[in-house]
Amino acid sequence: MDAVVTQPEPATAIGAITMALGIFIAGPLQRIPGGGEAILALTCLLLLIWITSASRLLLSFRRAGLQAHTNPIVRAFGIGTWVAGTAIVARASMLTWPAAGWAAITFFAASFAIWLAFMALALTNLARLLVHRNLRANGSILLATVATESVALVALRLFSSSPAIHAAAVVLMGIGALLYVAGISIILRRYGGTRNWSLRAHWHTSNCIIHGALSITGLTAVVSGSFDAQTLLAFWSCDLIVFALVEAVEVARLWSRIQTFGMCGAAFGYRTSQWARNFTFGMFYVFTFAYVQRFGPGSAYPWLSAIQHALLSFGQYIVLALLIIEAALAGNAIFSPASRH
Repeated sequence: MDAVVTQPEPATAIGAITMALGIFIAGPLQRIPGGGEAILALTCLLLLIWITSASRLLLSFRRAGLQAHTNPIVRAFGIGTWVAGTAIVARASMLTWPAAGWAAITFFAASFAIWLAFMALALTNLARLLVHRNLRANGSILLATVATESVALVALRLFSSSPAIHAAAVVLMGIGALLYVAGISIILRRYGGTRNWSLRAHWHTSNCIIHGALSITGLTAVVSGSFDAQTLLAFWSCDLIVFALVEAVEVARLWSRIQTFGMCGAAFGYRTSQWARNFTFGMFYVFTFAYVQRFGPGSAYPWLSAIQHALLSFGQYIVLALLIIEAALAGNAIFSPASRH
């Protein structure tokens, strides 16, 4: 059903660009020597990207109508990037201009308003995907979880002294977890319930959100203070395993595509959805950092502690490198549209 729908311009998941830069500002940047000096400039760039993306979306609504983004059942989940992208701007505003609380509150209110509208659509589309097995679901449907957890996470940090908002945020966290269970069930049914797909042609770029949605749920759980260290270490370990499995599949897919399309065709094309990988890597880093900061390393399990230490020592540079590579690909796509595919 989605296959016959023309891709809108800009892509529905355009908020992934803001998400990728925003999570870098919120976590990895601050662990790079001298990174603190770049926060102001990068937050201003983040705001510019958000304003540009929002303007392009409004123009597309006027040109093609909102239905160009809401009608495709799977692609409509890209609206979740509007929620998470706006929420991450709120978080970056908190870090950069702590005295200007109104800015963070404004962006948080906008993200919550978009989330309310998005949830009605997301729940409807999840129900359709459960019923219609022929629809080709992918990791983008887990943006329902990412959007929900991003609202909960910013609420916990922005209104940390309000018990009522804390309770509401914990409920949202639970809703996000339930959305993950529903979404991953659909994805597993799609890829595990049939052999009618190939790694090269049908494994979607957005499947990295399979582990990214777990990471943001784990981060929200850490910030909420509702779980003990052992429970969250077990959750982090599961996230690590899922991260490794999904990224191993990505490497296998890349190798398969290189054999078919060559290095340039397989590795250096550009899609907006590719920014999701930057976000998911950054989110796993931030989840790891938040866990270690709150509870200390998983010292009862030395091998887990060693992995956490390695991630926190080098992960920020990996996230930075991926961000630079994706920015270069995006720049090349702007000046050489033929590189888009």
